[in-house]
Amino acid sequence: MEKQLKVWRAVAILALCAVIVVGVLYGLGVGWKKQADTKKNASGNDVLTLWSADSNSRQSLISFVEASVKENGSGYIPEEDRIAVFDMDGTLTCETFFTYYDTMMFIEYCLKDHPERVSDELKAVASSIKPGYVADETLARNFAKAYAGLTVEEFYKYVEEFGQKFTKSFNNMRYIDGFYLPMVELVDYLYNNGYEIWVISGTERTTTRAIVANSPINAYVKPEHVIGTDFEIKQKGHEDESSNMNFKYENGDELVLTGGFIQKNLNANKSIYVEREIGQRPVLAFGNSGSDTSMMNYAIDSRNPNPAQAYMIVADDSEREWGKQNWEEKSADYIKKGFVPISMKNDFVKIYPDGITKASEQYQEDSAANASSAAAAQASDVKLSDDSSDFVLLSEAVPDAILEIRYYSTYNFVGDRIDGYEEPLAMLTKEAAKALKDASDELVQKGYRLKIFDAYRPQMAVTNFMNWALDSNDTRMKKYFYPELEKDVLFPQGYIAEHSGHSRGSTLDLTLFDMNTEREVDMGGTFDYFGELSHPDYTNITKEQYDMRMLLRDVMTRHGFKPLEEEWWHFTLENEPYPDTYFTFPINSDSLQKKAA
Repeated sequence: MEKQLKVWRAVAILALCAVIVVGVLYGLGVGWKKQADTKKNASGNDVLTLWSADSNSRQSLISFVEASVKENGSGYIPEEDRIAVFDMDGTLTCETFFTYYDTMMFIEYCLKDHPERVSDELKAVASSIKPGYVADETLARNFAKAYAGLTVEEFYKYVEEFGQKFTKSFNNMRYIDGFYLPMVELVDYLYNNGYEIWVISGTERTTTRAIVANSPINAYVKPEHVIGTDFEIKQKGHEDESSNMNFKYENGDELVLTGGFIQKNLNANKSIYVEREIGQRPVLAFGNSGSDTSMMNYAIDSRNPNPAQAYMIVADDSEREWGKQNWEEKSADYIKKGFVPISMKNDFVKIYPDGITKASEQYQEDSAANASSAAAAQASDVKLSDDSSDFVLLSEAVPDAILEIRYYSTYNFVGDRIDGYEEPLAMLTKEAAKALKDASDELVQKGYRLKIFDAYRPQMAVTNFMNWALDSNDTRMKKYFYPELEKDVLFPQGYIAEHSGHSRGSTLDLTLFDMNTEREVDMGGTFDYFGELSHPDYTNITKEQYDMRMLLRDVMTRHGFKPLEEEWWHFTLENEPYPDTYFTFPINSDSLQKKAA
């Protein structure tokens, strides 16, 4: 018995030793794995692969993060204290004009999307913004005024819809696509090492939330972790009451923007709001300009109980971006201030997704916007007329033209004959018709005739379009004219407007007809298709299709017509005789006979 006890005792001791050894090995394994994980991102690849391997800023970031997660190390930071704050515009996303999200959104809202909702003063402000403008508090106050009356949900939705529009500063870039891929990768790396991510922006808070929620960093940033410029919000029906203590929110009530302004989240406000809403100092801060330095200094203040570091993006890449900053000058200044500079040119291997490239020009005057602006300026006091005395029939003025008046038929984006199109006729002002005759004569010499889809459009037809746009259930023609879009974005994105240049009598929609083949020329897209395919300079079509678009454009512009940048078929007489008048008479023979009488 005693011998058996000794055997069992020996076995127990060996088992205990085995457990200890396994535990130690497991602990070592976990420790190794944890250390290894600090060098991995969510996909398991080597971290920060979109950063240059020899980048000083990359190595600084990796060293800081590795030290911060290494327990018992001198640089260890408890997970609850791992807070990283990022400025948005210019730090996470592109902010160079013509691509600055909230500025361009204001311009589009006032001049193209909703001129009927804003004052002439705000339209003038929007029209005046050019490269070199100052995004200061004065401008932010005008932004707040523009969106007055929108519910928070309506405003949020508009921000999302605007993000789907394309900037002219880059090829194939929507406004929402402007996030720098190396910074997205950095956010992912920090998040997967236990960091809480905050976005601290000079852009308005709801706008920033909508941008972030539709961006590549949406999984890492909670809505409550967004701090931005604040516009005043009130409960609908109580906008003029000074105190919100005088009423209570009830089921079904709406919160609306009043047009009032609270604060611009730049300079000292960034540090104040970090303290107010986070309640402690961040350990990592990222910015790109002097307006971010308060937030960054607040993080690296000597009183921060944890190790901290601050990084500054330098926009010095003029090849892939529109950066014009001098690296030597900026980096030296930032290092002197205690920040680590990041060079977009040298530290970023890649900036944007494949297919997005820098355009030939950063800023282009938008003739369509200017035309819309002129019309919008009259939106509050539109001049209407039923005088047809200066109009002619194109069948008489341009006899070689072929007429296919789409809005007289049911083959159009509405699916019905449009109000005001009582006969399949095309009318223009005498001046526009004369210029069109000259263009037609040149094209006939080249073997082509003009085919007219639409010309003068009575205001009642435009109203018909507006009413149709408000009926979300009527999508009969979606698969033919707007398969890539939801109907409810057609008005916000400018495809449908309250007023049309066609109603001024000197605008028309047309294509080419080949007299040799006796067929309509293939333009690589159909009339009234809502989407990028319809842009005249769209390149994802055949060379022959593109050349035909350019032929039509060249001849029309040579004879005094200006094109529309969103529609290859749309042209307006440069010197139109009635730039401020919208005509109301219907399209029928009697309208022109009455003028003769």
